[in-house]
Amino acid sequence: MILFKKFLPLSAIFLTACSVKTPVGPVNVSGTKYYCRGEWHYPQNYYEYDEVGLGSWYGDKFQGRPKATGEKFDKLEMTAAHRTLPIPSVARVTSLKTGKSIIVVVDDRGPFCYKGRIIDLSYGAAKSLGIHNSKPSTVRIQVLVSDSLVLSRYIAKNCKKRKDPSGRSWAQLYFQEIRKSTPVHFFPRSRNISTEATSQNQPKIPQKKKSIIAFKKTNSSKVKKKRYNNLGSYLKKI
Repeated sequence: MILFKKFLPLSAIFLTACSVKTPVGPVNVSGTKYYCRGEWHYPQNYYEYDEVGLGSWYGDKFQGRPKATGEKFDKLEMTAAHRTLPIPSVARVTSLKTGKSIIVVVDDRGPFCYKGRIIDLSYGAAKSLGIHNSKPSTVRIQVLVSDSLVLSRYIAKNCKKRKDPSGRSWAQLYFQEIRKSTPVHFFPRSRNISTEATSQNQPKIPQKKKSIIAFKKTNSSKVKKKRYNNLGSYLKKI
């Protein structure tokens, strides 16, 4: 009984520490309850989240459409949609089928069409996870609390009206300014290299001169074919 009383305060402190939630940062889009497809959804006001469920993806059909953040959807960006997670949030998504793990920025709401699905990945994120060719796959979602809070504070400090002055998306801001290690897109984009620089490094390929083929009728009513190097030499012969 004495031992129980001695260790009771320690256990109470441990339980209290575990129940502490990190409140969302200064930027929190779509943070109030909303009604969609016959059901009310209540976004959480903290970042802690760890859940296993079905994950799907969306791509061409929604390309260019506005997201919950107001940005246009890019199917190649490493982003995702969730019904209740704070926007923006940074999450690690692990496929229990392939064992692969990726980092995505949650910046949209969904999925709403099918019950049982807890996250909608962009096509690029689903392909990097190896689940783009299969039916909804079982995934584990773990929110990176510190990264999510830093991203929210960065947007509040550097983005006027939540828009980056250089036109970058929130996912690009996270991967380029905060994480600085993971590519923004799953697919490599072509670099902006001037044609002058490439022409200086590459040897010039000699081009064949275009020739003109003329047909002349002779006295014997036969067609005679002759090749001229250029148009000038052909006109002189006429």
